[in-house]
Amino acid sequence: MNRTLTRSLMASLLALIGILHGCNIVPIFSRQDPSSISEITDSDIINYARTVLTIESQRQIAYQKIEDIINDSPPEIACDSPKSFRKLPGEAQKIAVDFCNSSKTIAERRGFTASKFNIMTQKAQGDETLKQKIQNAMVKIQQEN
Repeated sequence: MNRTLTRSLMASLLALIGILHGCNIVPIFSRQDPSSISEITDSDIINYARTVLTIESQRQIAYQKIEDIINDSPPEIACDSPKSFRKLPGEAQKIAVDFCNSSKTIAERRGFTASKFNIMTQKAQGDETLKQKIQNAMVKIQQEN
């Protein structure tokens, strides 16, 4: 269960970060029916944006630590693919695993199940208005800090 939650959550997070920042990150994750959430509230959007920003800041820290250890840009690392960790030396593997576990905890503390997080991500991929609302919320949150 935890492995599935982590896999789904991280795939969704990477997809959203890719969407919001124009990156070509296309992780593979199980599709869920976006219509299973009938309404996404403004509160959901703000909470989602806060979650993404928190996780992204942690990702940047982990990435930098791994880069420092291997003296190069890290290879593609996916929380849903333990094989991607095997390319890293021991301490870098630990940093990657810790990041994945931390991301899952951050999302859970904000009240997200893997399903709800995935559905919101999928809706943002297909709904330009929702995507813009999430981007606006992220900008507003960053300006407040």
